Amino acid sequence: MKHMMLKPPSILPCVAALLLTVGIAADSRAGEDYRCTIERYSSAEGDSAPTYKMLQGSFVGKQFTVDRSSGITVGALKNSVDSKPQVIDRGSKDNSFKVVSAASADEFLPGSIVSALNVMEFVASGKKPFNFMINDGVFFGTCEHF
Repeated sequence: MKHMMLKPPSILPCVAALLLTVGIAADSRAGEDYRCTIERYSSAEGDSAPTYKMLQGSFVGKQFTVDRSSGITVGALKNSVDSKPQVIDRGSKDNSFKVVSAASADEFLPGSIVSALNVMEFVASGKKPFNFMINDGVFFGTCEHF
């Protein structure tokens, strides 16, 4: 009687299936966040206010990113320095993505800050218009998923 040696099952198909599953899961999460470019700025005092030209010149053309899970913005515009942003609406084919934050005055902050970001997620284009209000100023531009 011959001794049969059992061959262990090949692990290659299992590894391939696992990598494919991980890749699909990563792809489903890819493109969730936003990369936004500031195109213009406007002040409640009007576009001839003393700080208008300085803010317009300093921010137009700059970018920031938005983590859609936490609502935190990073880059040229930040909303989480002294506050915890709150996502109000994740956005959909019918609604804008919305996040708000507020920071009260304290020893390091001379006055309170209120911010609200609105990204028009429902726009069919890959470039989603946004407005980002910080106290009495509003930044406008477009965001793209990345």
